[in-house]
Amino acid sequence: MIRMRRISKRKRVITAGVSIAFSIGLVMFLYFFSPHRVGIFFNEIVFLCVLIAITPSAILDYLNQRWIESIEDQMPLLVRGISESQETGINIIEALENVIENKLVRGPLAEEVQKVTVQMSWGLSFEEALRRFRNRIGSPIVNRFCALVLEASRSGGRIRKVFAATSGFMQEIREMDRETSSQMRPYIIIIYAAFFVFVFTSIILVTSFFQPLEGTPQMLSPVVLPSVGEYKDFFYRTMVISGLMGGLMAGKISGLRALGGLKHSISQLVIGYIVFFVMIPPNWMVV
Repeated sequence: MIRMRRISKRKRVITAGVSIAFSIGLVMFLYFFSPHRVGIFFNEIVFLCVLIAITPSAILDYLNQRWIESIEDQMPLLVRGISESQETGINIIEALENVIENKLVRGPLAEEVQKVTVQMSWGLSFEEALRRFRNRIGSPIVNRFCALVLEASRSGGRIRKVFAATSGFMQEIREMDRETSSQMRPYIIIIYAAFFVFVFTSIILVTSFFQPLEGTPQMLSPVVLPSVGEYKDFFYRTMVISGLMGGLMAGKISGLRALGGLKHSISQLVIGYIVFFVMIPPNWMVV
C-alpha cells in the first residue's frame, strides 16, 4: 500500500515546469538533428510530448489530493473527539493528545495533529498552531473549521462549545461534497461519450469516405480531393486537443479543479491514440 503524504505546491510547480521544459527541449533536439523525421512522426512526437508534460503533474496532483481527502474524511472524527475529551474538563492540548492516543484518527491527519500538539507544547499559541495547520493542509473543509475556531477564540467564545457545534456541521459538509461528486458523474460520462463519438466518427469518415474518394476530381471542378494522409493528420491532432481539453473539463466539473482532470486527459489520449493507430494507421505505416 502506497503511503499517503503531502506534495508541496512548490514541488508540484517545479515538476510541471521541468516536464514542460523537457518536452520542449525534446522537440528542439529532434528537429535540430533530424528535421525530416520530425515531419514524418510529427503526430507521434506531439502525442508523446503532451504525455511527458502532463503525466508527472497528474501523478503528484493525484497523490496530494488523496492525502487531502483522507484528512477531510476524518476531520469530523477529530472534532468530535476533541469535543468529547473537553467535556471531561481537560485543556485543548490534552484533548488533542487524547484523540491520538485513543486512535480516533489515523494516517496523515494523526501526523498533522501530532505536529499541532508538539508546536503548542513548545509554547506556540493555539491560534498560531491552528493557522499553521490550516496552511499546511490547504483544504476548503479544514479552512472552514479553522476559521470558525479562530473567530470564536478571538471573540472570547468558549472553544469547547464551538467544537461541539462544528462536529455535526463538518459531517454534513462532507456528505454534501460526496453527494455533489456523485451527481456530477453523469456529466463525466457525457464528456467521455462525446470524445469517443468524435473518435469513431473520424474513423468512419476516413475509412468510408475520404479513402474511397482519394484522388477523385470534384464534380464540375478540376481540383482533386487532398490526400487521405492530410485528413489523418487533422484528426490525430484534433484528437489530442479534444482529449486534453475534455479531461481538464471533466476535472473542473467533478472536483472544481482543472488539474484534477489530468488523469482523465491521459486516459482519453492513450485510448484515443490506440484506437486511431489500429483503425486508421498513421501515414508513416502505409508509406
